[in-house]
Amino acid sequence: MLSSETEKYDFIEGLGRGMFAEVARFQRQSDRKMVAVKRMPRVHTRLCLHEARVLAALTDENAYDHHIVRFYEAFGDEFHVYLVEEVMGQNLHDFQMANSLIKFKIRDIRTVVLQVATALAKLKDMGVVHADIKQENIVLVNQRREPFRVKLIDFGSAITTHDLASMWTPYIQPRFVRAPEVLLGYRCTEKIDVWSLACVMGEMALGRTLFPSRCELELAHSIFGSRGFPSATMLEASIKTKLFFDLVDNGRGAHELRVKPYQGRELFTGTQSLRRHVPANLELLQALEDLAKGYEEQELAESADRRCLVDLLNRMLVLEPEQRISPNQALRHPFLTLQHLQKRGNYRSYYNFALQGYSEAGVTLPQDRSDMYADSSEEIVLEVPKRKKRSLRRSLRSLFTRLFTRRRKKQPAAAQGSEDGLEDQPAQNTGSEEQAGEDQCQSPTAGSSVRAEESTAHEEPPKKKGFMRWMRTVASCFSGCRARRLSPQRTATAACRVLGGGKHDEDECWS
Repeated sequence: MLSSETEKYDFIEGLGRGMFAEVARFQRQSDRKMVAVKRMPRVHTRLCLHEARVLAALTDENAYDHHIVRFYEAFGDEFHVYLVEEVMGQNLHDFQMANSLIKFKIRDIRTVVLQVATALAKLKDMGVVHADIKQENIVLVNQRREPFRVKLIDFGSAITTHDLASMWTPYIQPRFVRAPEVLLGYRCTEKIDVWSLACVMGEMALGRTLFPSRCELELAHSIFGSRGFPSATMLEASIKTKLFFDLVDNGRGAHELRVKPYQGRELFTGTQSLRRHVPANLELLQALEDLAKGYEEQELAESADRRCLVDLLNRMLVLEPEQRISPNQALRHPFLTLQHLQKRGNYRSYYNFALQGYSEAGVTLPQDRSDMYADSSEEIVLEVPKRKKRSLRRSLRSLFTRLFTRRRKKQPAAAQGSEDGLEDQPAQNTGSEEQAGEDQCQSPTAGSSVRAEESTAHEEPPKKKGFMRWMRTVASCFSGCRARRLSPQRTATAACRVLGGGKHDEDECWS
């Protein structure tokens, strides 16, 4: 049993152990209510008192109504210091492990991100930075009664925005969710929490860490290899740039910055093993399901929802904090407001399904909240652009590829073997001809000569290596004729000139 100046608590069960503290479930004797008591050794009294002051200030501002843990009191004895908070369930990481989840559903991701973004907006309004956003600090309140209703806990690393701006080299945030401005020693703001939330959001969607690393240099490889390099202004103003970048000669009489090699490995360009863990620009999310499988209403709505999720992630993972989205702007993004689904009538069933996730968690749409943190000085987030249509050239190229592949499959094996033998015969006679052909493809003059030879020998079947070039020529011909609005007859004439180099026979061209 624990006793403070005002209350007495009876021990029920232990809940878990962290790096500096233990958490257990107690029952308050005054009203028989369950609470969570966090116990820390006296050696960490300063850390515990700092967290107690932050939680007390948040409680005075009713932050517990904005998905932040409710704080009751703090007291101590000869050996320990205790923090009394509301009792909750599992954190997101433990819930994922207990249910063997590889990744979360998009509806559940949206519900969690909305609540954490609401908490970050409240913290920004109070001038507080959490600085420790991760799955372990996002806790489910009651998964059975209110699915995916969460609250933010553990304010031991919290710091005010004023103190954060005055720090010389802040060493904060876990490495996997560390923002690039913290990594480089750049000016830090409350947007470091936005970067961490994006890492949590991406991990929930992909089922793996966005930026895996074992040290800060490897973290630099992960971030800058997938998100690009920071701006020159950010690198010049950062005090730790020299720890991660070298000034090298680019071979053209100038110098450029290059990320230092890690364990003898240069910054990966897409072929090294680490690259497979980092989706470049998060395009992997857009390819979760192929729309070619069908055109049902549900699949189209899910595809639009995934593209909206990727757009929000890209806005939250901008390297420069000045260009990164803020918590208030994130709350007005279409992925959280569901405006990209509400405007389309054929998405009504999917919209109702997504809205049901909000209602089950006991949260409302951001635009329906009367206390939404809308700062008029902040730019309104525009709607996610629609998916780009395929160009005519690309469509023709894919069409010709399918037709030519189907045509070659229908040919007898013997005839195909003889054609291959005829095509391979020049390569056997001249051993360096293949290398010369590759050199010719790299120079424009050589490429034009190759196209000229192909046009004169139009009666022969196209060679394997020149077939893609031949297809691009035909596609450019059709697209050029379409751009100039030529008649079908003149289009056929131009196509026959490119393909055959001879006179135009209308029946032969369109057969």
